[in-house]
Amino acid sequence: MIDKKDQIKERLGNVLVRSDLNVPILNNKVADKFRISKSIEIIEKIYEDSRTITFISHLGRPKKKDSNLSLRNITDTISELLRNENLTFIENIYGPDVNNLIKSKKSKIFLLENLRFYEGEINNDLEFSRKVTKPFDTYIFDAFGASHRSHASVVSFGNYIKSYQGPLMNRELEELNKILENKKSGYSVLLGGAKISDKLGLIENLLPKVENLLIGGGMCFTFLKALGYEIGNSLVDYSFIEKARSLLDSKYANKIILPEDFGVTKSIESKKRINVSIENFSKEHIGVDIGLETIKIFSKLLSSSKYIFWNGPMGIFEIDEFSTGTREITKIISESQAYTSVGGGDSVSAINLFSDIKKFNHISTGGGASLEYLEGKKLPGVNIYKSLII
Repeated sequence: MIDKKDQIKERLGNVLVRSDLNVPILNNKVADKFRISKSIEIIEKIYEDSRTITFISHLGRPKKKDSNLSLRNITDTISELLRNENLTFIENIYGPDVNNLIKSKKSKIFLLENLRFYEGEINNDLEFSRKVTKPFDTYIFDAFGASHRSHASVVSFGNYIKSYQGPLMNRELEELNKILENKKSGYSVLLGGAKISDKLGLIENLLPKVENLLIGGGMCFTFLKALGYEIGNSLVDYSFIEKARSLLDSKYANKIILPEDFGVTKSIESKKRINVSIENFSKEHIGVDIGLETIKIFSKLLSSSKYIFWNGPMGIFEIDEFSTGTREITKIISESQAYTSVGGGDSVSAINLFSDIKKFNHISTGGGASLEYLEGKKLPGVNIYKSLII
């Protein structure tokens, strides 16, 4: 006779979880634990219903096997977060050693090696997918940060075993859909960071849906250049000048709020900063932060908002002399009465420096996938499996 506990475990059996454990590694140690801590929350949800739980992920963009990008480097962090549970690292992702260890009951939780050490992952090789999933009964895709890639673990692993969309995926989509489906007032989006190319499509898609779209960071200088302002040696992407100009000429242009003053320097290495208005920007200046008046303007708009989505820092916040804008904006959003949603690794790094993650309603693990989803793109790994309900 099969007892009740064994019947419960048969629901999921040996589970393979595709997580996004792509975290920054410094000197072979994890520099930011956030994605890992969010990814392993699934253990609490499926622990009793599974025989074993095995995590699989990519790390970085290796050209070949590279010890610096081995997932072995994150095992200590996972073990620390698991506390009372043993973790077994397996140096491969398929083959006899994987099959035998999963069957051995050596531990309940396993971690496989970096998916991108294998060409079959990036090439979406179906035989590769079959080999990887062979020892398992259930596949849970829970890596929203990888859902914009047509890789094997994203779109093909589910062809071979019972498959589900995981709870972290579901939460990410729920949060992003709040923005895309918004019909309420008091909605503000704050964008920063260096690359405008990642966010122009997002701006175009969100402008009709929000009340204010505030732009800081290096990306604001492409817009200011499009308006004819002197921006000195600041970061600018000339290939997007015309697109920025078309947005500034659109019927929603009044929603776009650009900085009016800046922290500038003549040399980033010197770390010497002064504050100037946009009218006093010289050809020698490099914009490294939003200015004090802009902080006040942004603060007023954000403080009166009911919902805030923030992606990207306001300047080179890693250098203390250039961190004022990002630091103050982080504090303003963290103390806001609005519902606050944050995306982007740099934004999370800023929160870790200047505030507390617990003060924000939602912190995304999505990265580039979040931006593409907010652009309105259909992502290969989204909603291709039914949602896991435990």
